[in-house]
Amino acid sequence: MKVLGLCCGRKNGNTELMMTEVMKGVRSVDPAAEVGFVNLQDTHIQACVGCETCMKKKLQQDFEFRCVHGVDKDHFHFIEMQMRAADAIVVSAPAYNLLPPGIMIKFLNKMHASGDYRKITQGVDICKVGACFSIGGTDWTDYIPNVMRMITMELVGVYDGVVDSVHFDFLPSFQAVMLEPEIMDRMFRMGVNVANAVNYKKKTGKNAEYQGMEGICAYCHSNLLKVDSEGYVYCPQCNVKADVEVENGKLKVRFTAQELEKSRWAPYGQKLHMENIGKGHAKAAAGAEKIRENFSTNYKDLVKELRLQVPALEK
Repeated sequence: MKVLGLCCGRKNGNTELMMTEVMKGVRSVDPAAEVGFVNLQDTHIQACVGCETCMKKKLQQDFEFRCVHGVDKDHFHFIEMQMRAADAIVVSAPAYNLLPPGIMIKFLNKMHASGDYRKITQGVDICKVGACFSIGGTDWTDYIPNVMRMITMELVGVYDGVVDSVHFDFLPSFQAVMLEPEIMDRMFRMGVNVANAVNYKKKTGKNAEYQGMEGICAYCHSNLLKVDSEGYVYCPQCNVKADVEVENGKLKVRFTAQELEKSRWAPYGQKLHMENIGKGHAKAAAGAEKIRENFSTNYKDLVKELRLQVPALEK
C-alpha cells in the first residue's frame, strides 16, 4: 500500500504534524505501508498560462502529452509520478482568504496538462482513495472544506473515491495543534479510514463508505447552495438541481438519483463539458480570420497601450 500526502502549510507546522498523524494511522493498519508527503511550499510549480495546448491535445485524443513548460522545468512531474504510484492521496491546507494557499491552486491548474491522468484515476472501479483536511485561524472558513473535497476528487478521479474529510477552526498559531489531542486522534483515525478503504477496494473492487463531515449534497457533500435567476436551487459544485421545502422554519433539501446522475463530475457532466469545449474551439477555428482582423483593427494597439508594465525585479 502506498499513501501520498500533499501539504501546503508551514514546514513543521500544523498541517505537517496533522499529516504525520494520518500516516501513523495508515501504518497502524498496514505496518509495511509506504507513506510520505510532499509540502508544496517546498516546490516550484510553473503557473498555468492558459495556452490551451493540453485541452486541444485531449480533443484530438492525444493523451501522451505533458505541459509545454516541460517535465524538467518545475516539480509538477515529480509529484505527478508520486501520485500515479499511490493507492491513496491525502490533501491538506490551511485557510488563506477562505481558500487553500495559492500554491495548491497552481498545482491543481496543472493537472489537466498531465496526459491521461483522468483515464488512470476516473471511474468507480479504478479511482484512487482520497481524503482531505483543512484548518482555519477563526471560523471564517465555510468555503474551504468544499474546495478541499473538490481538489481531492480531481486528484483521485470521482467523489466516490473520497472516503474522509474534516475541517478544524481556531488554530492560528504555529504547532498549536499539539495542544489539541482530540484533533490529533481524529487525524490518526483518518489514516485508519484511508488504509481500510484501500484494503476494501483491493478486496472488493468497490469504494468504501464515506466517513467525513456531512453536507447537503449527496454527491460532493457540499454545504453550499445556489439559486439561479428563475428561482431554482442547485448544488454550486455539482450543478445538480435540488428539491427544497421549508418545514418548521428549516430548509429541507433533497437531490433525486436522476438529478445526481447529471452532476458535472459524473460521466454525463464530463461528456457534456468536453462537448461544450469542443464546440467553443470549433467556433473559434471557423472564425479565426475574423478574430485576427478584429484584434488587429480594434484591440492590438489599444491593449498594448493600456497594459501596465511591471517593474523589473532584482535577481
